[in-house]
Amino acid sequence: MKKTNESKSQKIRLSKSDRSLQFVSILVTVVSMLLILFPFVLTISSAMKDNMKIYDVPPKLLPDSANSLAVAVDYTGFSGTDEELEAQLQDDMVSTMFGIYTKMNRDSIFEVKFYGTRDGSTIFYSRAHQTQLQLEKDYGIYEGTVLQNQTLLYKDRAQRVSQIIGYEFDPAGLAKHTAPASIQAETLEKLNTVFEKKFKLHGQLSACGMHKNNLLLLESFIHYMKLPNYMYDANPVIERFGFLSFVGNTVIVIGFAIISQVFLCSLCAFVISRLLRPRAARFMLLFFMGAQMIPFASIMLPQLIMYRNMGAYNNYAALLLPFLYPFGFYIYLFKGFFDRIPGSYFEAARLDGASNFFLYTRICMPLSKPTIALIALQTFLGNWNDFFWAWLVTERQDLWTLNVALYNISNNASTKQNALMGIALVTMLPVIVIALVFSKQLKASIMSSGVKG
Repeated sequence: MKKTNESKSQKIRLSKSDRSLQFVSILVTVVSMLLILFPFVLTISSAMKDNMKIYDVPPKLLPDSANSLAVAVDYTGFSGTDEELEAQLQDDMVSTMFGIYTKMNRDSIFEVKFYGTRDGSTIFYSRAHQTQLQLEKDYGIYEGTVLQNQTLLYKDRAQRVSQIIGYEFDPAGLAKHTAPASIQAETLEKLNTVFEKKFKLHGQLSACGMHKNNLLLLESFIHYMKLPNYMYDANPVIERFGFLSFVGNTVIVIGFAIISQVFLCSLCAFVISRLLRPRAARFMLLFFMGAQMIPFASIMLPQLIMYRNMGAYNNYAALLLPFLYPFGFYIYLFKGFFDRIPGSYFEAARLDGASNFFLYTRICMPLSKPTIALIALQTFLGNWNDFFWAWLVTERQDLWTLNVALYNISNNASTKQNALMGIALVTMLPVIVIALVFSKQLKASIMSSGVKG
């Protein structure tokens, strides 16, 4: 009986220690995840902040709610032509939007809606996101100017900006746009400070209202993607495609890298595994694995000089040619898989007169899908974040990959931190999505060790 009681007490003690160990492991895991995710959450939060709150000290973890401000200006009694009325509406639209952008920059106003009314009917409507106004101020028509009526309306600036922002005008009335009918006293008081000196209107301020709309925080990312169109408008490719030109370059480089590495590494591994004698196979595998140990810094300059002499500089050849050298570790993975394929498969095929090319394409490659998936994922994840070589061999802006473009955008003194964080977040999303979507395939590829049966 005593021995039985002692064994029971030992089981109870062990179960308690196991529970304590389980609790500690869960706690450590949760804390580690929070520490890892904190920079990512901070990046998202910073990208959603406005131009002023991003520089607050101490910084807030979460952005403020986004406000949408609607302003109605009345033109009842205007006696000019429709063309003159449209010109005055454009002037007042620009003065209103940029005046609010300048004077009410602490109110988290992410959207400004401008309504022009006459005899109780809406005849003019336009809206602009804060980031759109920011781009025009930093890189567009008003770059390097002090925002006031004299600079906003100088020559045809107001007409050009209004065309970029977009508006609707119909003297007969716009049925689908209803101007605000009430006046918010607090908002009106702030607007009066905007229009009293530097931003005067032709019409009469008749109504205004402000409400929260947090979807405007997400709209900021759409305008962040237009930043290259403004910064590099002298380049016709970037002016036309904008951020997509950098995405396209990155996709071209990664696609070529995946195809070339899968083909070349598998071909080298097949030769080493099935065609060479054991001593020669070990030597070739040692050669490729040893070449992998050479630091890139030691061959960077000679490789750059060689590429320049070949004419592979500041073009796609400079970006793609380095992937024509098989990566040693991938050869090792393919060889390990090919070595595990039963020799009876090859013997039976050779008895039927199969060539080495048939063995490679019809036996080795179809069976090595898990290894191909692993190498494709590893190549994508590794080269999506590649920066130095692409930066070293490209001077043309339309050849930049995402990371090179992000580096050059960040070096521009006019780039706001919220825009920089937004672009950085967009460049991270594909890696995160692919890692989540293909996590099972990645585990299966790593755990795969041969042919079943």
